[in-house]
Amino acid sequence: MKRKYIYRKASNAPSPSLECLLMACGRELLTTWEVLRDKELIERHLKALDGQYGANAEQRVRQYMREIKRDERGG
Repeated sequence: MKRKYIYRKASNAPSPSLECLLMACGRELLTTWEVLRDKELIERHLKALDGQYGANAEQRVRQYMREIKRDERGG
């Protein structure tokens, strides 16, 4: 017997999986910066984040990068 699909209302709250994705992007870009020191590459990737993950994604990733550098890498 098939179950009836229950439609749920869309929420404007940020998705926990999106936050994990943005944290991973921040960690990846910070590591790339530490290895390559290529500012143009990092800026290009950060600019593309708003299109991929929605408004303010760039600012959130930058904030995650600061937090990771400060808390985990002793910066």
